[in-house]
Amino acid sequence: MQYTIKLADGRELTGFTKNGDNYVSKVKVDETIFTNNLSTMTVSDGDTETTYKNVKLIQQMKFPDGFYLCFRELTQAELTVTDLQVALAEVYELTVGRGL
Repeated sequence: MQYTIKLADGRELTGFTKNGDNYVSKVKVDETIFTNNLSTMTVSDGDTETTYKNVKLIQQMKFPDGFYLCFRELTQAELTVTDLQVALAEVYELTVGRGL
């Protein structure tokens, strides 16, 4: 079975097979395509489509049968921490920018 992965910006990666929870590509995927592009990720096998939110690429590993890509959704705790970090950084920048 072949899988297609559609990223948040609409780009589609095609020709994947699946092994467990990994998507397998015959060629290495340029990982920069995933940077700030995994707020939504839709996976389709041609019949079924599943959409994931706030995804992270865990790793891409080379094996004899191809390159294995492993993804996971961020937990609510990770999303909360990230939002808090952004808020703190904004406060810091405002404070430094005003010379306080």
